[in-house]
Amino acid sequence: MPNRIIKESLCTSEKIAALTDFEFRLWVGLITTVDDAGRGDARPLVIKGRVFPLRDRATVKEIDAALHGLAAKGCVSLYTVDGKPYFWFPTWTQHQRLDRAKPKYPGPDEQDCPRQSAATCGDLRQSAATCGVNTNTNPNTNTKKNPRDTPPIVPPSAPSPAGAGAHTNGYSDDFELFWAQYPKKTGKGAAYAAWCKQRFTDQQRQLVMASLARHKASYDWTKDGGQYIPNPATWLNQARFQDEPRMQAPQKDDKPSFNPFYDYVKAHEGGDPF
Repeated sequence: MPNRIIKESLCTSEKIAALTDFEFRLWVGLITTVDDAGRGDARPLVIKGRVFPLRDRATVKEIDAALHGLAAKGCVSLYTVDGKPYFWFPTWTQHQRLDRAKPKYPGPDEQDCPRQSAATCGDLRQSAATCGVNTNTNPNTNTKKNPRDTPPIVPPSAPSPAGAGAHTNGYSDDFELFWAQYPKKTGKGAAYAAWCKQRFTDQQRQLVMASLARHKASYDWTKDGGQYIPNPATWLNQARFQDEPRMQAPQKDDKPSFNPFYDYVKAHEGGDPF
């Protein structure tokens, strides 16, 4: 495993300074164990063996909670591939040397469709207007050279002629309701693609909207002016609507960290190395 770079700018990072003592230790440890693409195995038991092999008091439950804490604060992203959990550093390429990088783990672009079976994830029999997928399976179709005889390709944002509640602006009514309620208006097109991929039932949509209401009132989403609210596409793709939001601020830890490096970080704020 090549050496990893930890920049001095982390000492003035508000995001890093907001981590708990244990979250910070885990964050540093994960940097040293990931592959060349900034990816790693997210199973808590595996992390314990790699990051805390000599720290008996570090429990699997504690590691799992800290890992999700890092994800909630934007320090790592969590995803699954073939049912196995992984994590990665989204800004890895901005801070590490990647000469002849050889990734060991699959990337987020290969992640499973959340809460769906493999058959559902691979099912392309859906409206092209809904998710922007060309579902034509007839090899003899669209072979005419006259462009007027060739059916046009429907863009991802185009409304489905038969879609229920489709808008003329290309987004469905249920997504527009979600978008109106989501507090961070970033990447609407990507959010709509993520929304379509979920293929929610009416009951599931109600549960998602109820979860969104809880997250909007949560501690992590309301602190520091909402700077830790994830992008809507990320929230949907990672099925964070299944998470239980933290409604109250964590108890202040007055115990010394016994980690001079972490204590130095806590004394400085600003910047964002990761």
